[in-house]
Amino acid sequence: MNVSLIILAILFCALCAVRPFKIGKFEMNLATGSLVALFVLLALQVVGVGTIVSGIIGNGQLVPWEIIVIFFSALYVSVSTDVTGIFDFLAYTITHRANGNGYKLFLLLYAFTCTITVFTSNDIDILTLTPIIFYLGKHARLNVVPLLFAQFLATNIVSMFFYTGNPTNIIVANALDLGFLEYASVMWLPTLIALFVNLVLLFVYFRKSITKKFTVKKSSHYKVRNWTDALISSGLLALMLIMLGFSEYLDVPIWVITLVFAVLFVVEDILFSAYYYFKSASLSKVQLSKRKDIYDIPKEKNEFWIAIKRIPWKILPFVVVLFILVEGLNEYGVIDSLATFAASASDSLWQGIWFNGIAGVVLANLINNQPMTILYSNILVSDSFVVSDIAFQGAAYSVVIASNIAASFTIMGALAGLMWKKILSVKGLEISYLDFLKVGITITPIVFASALIALYVRLLF
Repeated sequence: MNVSLIILAILFCALCAVRPFKIGKFEMNLATGSLVALFVLLALQVVGVGTIVSGIIGNGQLVPWEIIVIFFSALYVSVSTDVTGIFDFLAYTITHRANGNGYKLFLLLYAFTCTITVFTSNDIDILTLTPIIFYLGKHARLNVVPLLFAQFLATNIVSMFFYTGNPTNIIVANALDLGFLEYASVMWLPTLIALFVNLVLLFVYFRKSITKKFTVKKSSHYKVRNWTDALISSGLLALMLIMLGFSEYLDVPIWVITLVFAVLFVVEDILFSAYYYFKSASLSKVQLSKRKDIYDIPKEKNEFWIAIKRIPWKILPFVVVLFILVEGLNEYGVIDSLATFAASASDSLWQGIWFNGIAGVVLANLINNQPMTILYSNILVSDSFVVSDIAFQGAAYSVVIASNIAASFTIMGALAGLMWKKILSVKGLEISYLDFLKVGITITPIVFASALIALYVRLLF
């Protein structure tokens, strides 16, 4: 009975994340819904305080609080860099470099999406590039739908490459104590193969929809808040990635590195905010009545607050509660039972990759990729998941691939898909669940299979 209630709570959390609804005036979303589910289970004594503590502190192998620190500190670094306007400038430059050639623009934006995701994360790419691509349709008179799908499908592949590319990567890598370079040394081949296959299939699918020739309106422009700020932020972001790459040799935990850089970015944002305020205060009323950009003063001065507002904080209670609920399943022995079953289907590297990869994709599209990854990470670290070392590696990395690419099957496969659809809906562009499914089900199974085959080759040789 208690196990059934916990499973229902997980499904309820996923439902609130995918399709928020209201009970009277109270909205049940990924934050409130997950908290309500936890309080109900506490009231029914299905879980206790001990479960909450274990769910947050962890069990030695899976350390949830470290995962949360890595995710939100790395996210702040990425968002803060985006606030400077540097990515907007790069997108503007790429658009003009296409010289009116629609196919060239398609390739350049595909490459740009990959670049942004590698240096930040898939969430940042979607929050940053989706509105920019949408506005291209206003400034350049072209069909943006193929560009939007190219961006979305590409970002969910590239996010596999680095540890910090997706919160789900952090969950699995942290659970298995994978180093930053160790992780990338395996995932580079599946990422590159999947990216190439995805690009070819996108061209075939959208060959008649891509605008062949376009013209950019003169009104098209970019906005960099302050070039000094933008260059400092970009440099710090690059330095953080370098430090993460050497974290194993420096013997410094990844969460410490991301947290230190987040603090540096907070300090930078506060200093530049103070600079804008003091500079504004030094100007006369006549000067202030003129365009503020003449004096290098942005309309919104507080960079720290801008970055804080852009971070999807609702994910925090959602993820924390799911860690607690999965810990509840662990205490009732469900995780060990699932681990025993998964191990029986993972006798070899090939079986470990395909069984766990497919199971991960199916689960992600049923309950969302973050709950799936939290659940599967506990399965992987369970003492009952007894397989050979090579089969274990195959299972672990296939779950990483599944957690990223699952978002490209259906919009409900990941929070990234829901954010993408919401951004476009606010802008007035509706892409239905069915329209998305038509693209996803045509392209993604082949991309997913190619990634798993590449993983097999990489681990075998």
